[in-house]
Amino acid sequence: MRPVIRTAPLLAALATGAAGGDPTPDLSCRGDDPAWQLVLDGTTAVLDFGIRTEMDIPHEAAAENRDWPRALTLVGMRDSGIVILTPRTCGDAPFEALLLTQRGTTPILLSGCCRPLR
Repeated sequence: MRPVIRTAPLLAALATGAAGGDPTPDLSCRGDDPAWQLVLDGTTAVLDFGIRTEMDIPHEAAAENRDWPRALTLVGMRDSGIVILTPRTCGDAPFEALLLTQRGTTPILLSGCCRPLR
């Protein structure tokens, strides 16, 4: 018997947006091994992970009762993902990013660093 996964509370939390605080700043994120780049600009994102994919950011959520970390849902025509942003020193950048996406049907977790676009 397969376990039942309850997604309604998660979807409801994502639909409400970030809990308080300022919106997530526009960021340029990148990682190595494997190489990837993600630009977050307002309500849109562009992921370059072998293929350039434009995505919308329909939902943003902050950790329960906190301003950070923040999770942004990324939805495109072919791909989707969730990026989790944490304000902490990452190399010479002020944010750390974890990006859960996929290649075909294989889930992939990417890590990298982000800096403000402007």
